[in-house]
Amino acid sequence: MSDSFRSCTGRKVISRVTAAELGVISHLLVDAQQRRIAAIIIGRGKRAELVDWAHIGGFGPDAVMVSDDNALRAPADDRERAAADGKLELVGKRTLTERGNELGQLDDVTFDAGTGALEDLVIGDRHVPARALLGSGSYAAVLDDDRDQSP
Repeated sequence: MSDSFRSCTGRKVISRVTAAELGVISHLLVDAQQRRIAAIIIGRGKRAELVDWAHIGGFGPDAVMVSDDNALRAPADDRERAAADGKLELVGKRTLTERGNELGQLDDVTFDAGTGALEDLVIGDRHVPARALLGSGSYAAVLDDDRDQSP
């Protein structure tokens, strides 16, 4: 089942053990090399906490279920702190080819809600396969010129 970054922002995060609401998704941390979601981020800035994808028990349309309250953790490094501040958010980021040609703004990202694997990058009316993603940082997402075509 596919989901998208835009539609999951603000979705409730619930502990399966206590049934307590732990917060809502503010950002998603992406591992660009693996082309998958590495963690969800709850809250923003200094109060932000992460849940690694391995602790996600279910990613439904109404809520995200995590293994338990202990799945929450503080950002571990500068990259995770930047993600918690929204500096690494893919949606809204400019996209460039590896040759430096601008493709436009990244409007959304679709992903497999079961595995966290990225599926498509939505740039305007184009759906670029996620396999084209080479990297992402605070300035832009960089796409492989040879792989930014539909299969």
